[in-house]
Amino acid sequence: MSAFESRGHGVLVRLRVDHRLSLQELALVLFASYEDVEAEEHFTVDDIRKAVAAQLVRCGTESTLDTSDQIREARDLSQDGSLVGSEAEERLAWARRMVAKGYRRDFAKFPEVLAAFERGESA
Repeated sequence: MSAFESRGHGVLVRLRVDHRLSLQELALVLFASYEDVEAEEHFTVDDIRKAVAAQLVRCGTESTLDTSDQIREARDLSQDGSLVGSEAEERLAWARRMVAKGYRRDFAKFPEVLAAFERGESA
């Protein structure tokens, strides 16, 4: 499935019929999954897509809101010296790398969006 541009929502990729998510949202969904960050080198494109799909089946797009809240709370804790924030940042960076790998082909028409995502910017 290739990405498409949506007015007001940026560039999205269609996942099945009922989910349309940006790269940032895909990263949040993968963040919320039970996948092991340490297994990164073994993750294939198919593994990444299956993990995202499984998390969407489990929690739907609510994963994005819940994960955003978790990351925000972890960042707040890290300001108090807790390691939770750095663990959350590490997992988010992992999720972003995996999503870029897993959905690169889908965003071939929008290389600037993918490049911005890989730099950690919003497109």
